[in-house]
Amino acid sequence: MQKKIPFYDLTLSPATRRAVERTLKGGWITTGPAVSQFEAEVGKLLGIKHTAAVSSATAGLVLALRAVGVKQGDEVITTPFSFVAGAEAILHLGAVPVFADIDPATLNINPVSVGKRITGRTAAILAVDIAGYPCDYRTLGLLAKAHRIPLVSDSAHALGARLDGKSIPHWTDLSVYSFHATKNLTCGEGGMAVSRDKNLVARVRLWSKHGMTASAYERKQADQWSYDVIERGFKANMSDILASVGLGELQSFAKNQVKREQLAIRYLSNLSMVEDWITVPRLQLGYHHAWHLMIVGLNLSRLTVSRNAVIDLMARRGIGCSVHYRPIHTLSFFRKSKLRTARLPEAERMGKSVVSLPLYPGLSPSDVDRISDTLISICRRHAR
Repeated sequence: MQKKIPFYDLTLSPATRRAVERTLKGGWITTGPAVSQFEAEVGKLLGIKHTAAVSSATAGLVLALRAVGVKQGDEVITTPFSFVAGAEAILHLGAVPVFADIDPATLNINPVSVGKRITGRTAAILAVDIAGYPCDYRTLGLLAKAHRIPLVSDSAHALGARLDGKSIPHWTDLSVYSFHATKNLTCGEGGMAVSRDKNLVARVRLWSKHGMTASAYERKQADQWSYDVIERGFKANMSDILASVGLGELQSFAKNQVKREQLAIRYLSNLSMVEDWITVPRLQLGYHHAWHLMIVGLNLSRLTVSRNAVIDLMARRGIGCSVHYRPIHTLSFFRKSKLRTARLPEAERMGKSVVSLPLYPGLSPSDVDRISDTLISICRRHAR
């Protein structure tokens, strides 16, 4: 009997266990020295000086959008083809998400569609780097500059991604990364706001600790109890325990990224010859993929089964798959909220046809071959 291949599997490194143990023995487990060190190390990785660790990427998005000036009643243009966090962050600020359609070749937001949705109430563009593939920031940046609106990126998938050799925050006003359990670099939970603008990051940092002038660790270091609250904030700070996980995992991040890329290239090689049934990611010049996810599209017009049936058939053969994503505007809450939504044909079409295949460092090349062969076999058996 063949082994089961889960959609995702996490193995923490010995270095991570040691880092966490050091923090536990040190007696300081909330925001403190490990968080500061983690911020600095991620900044080095990205080539960006200003970073602020937060409790989640979702919290980071709320603070990032607030930092660039989004307020109640504003509109923020974003993609419907994403996890719900971005749209929720917009709503938490009392603003309105305005969905632009996607480019089916990349699954990222389409700058042409963005341009058509800019109005006098547009306060920001929130782009999302789906699967770890950078958005078209060259064009989005020109749009943002022409209309004098900030550009924020939800780069939850994209640690390690680059455009023209530069990490995503070089192209945006603020970028937010995720260190959720499934991400390429994990803390278990957590996120980070990153920017070339130190003032934007300073706002995020202040608001993430209740708007307080000094954190508990800073007061301890100064041997002073005094603090003030100078702006409205909320609790979104990262703990030293989570930062220690991130510091440990950073030691194997580069090696794991190489593994992800090798596995992704093997998928592309295996599946690129069956394009009648399966569409694989297309890589463009200047774009470096972080390979958080391997998302393929099914050509349903050439198959006699649905996408969901294909996933079920893969599961019966011991292979876990998933879907990234159901378009946000089709989810029950957003349908009931009656947001004004223009036609989004590409997002809706891809939402019915995409399948996410297993992709993580613990996979072997033979696992990728088995996954590819199984998917091809199912498509061949159910071809029109």
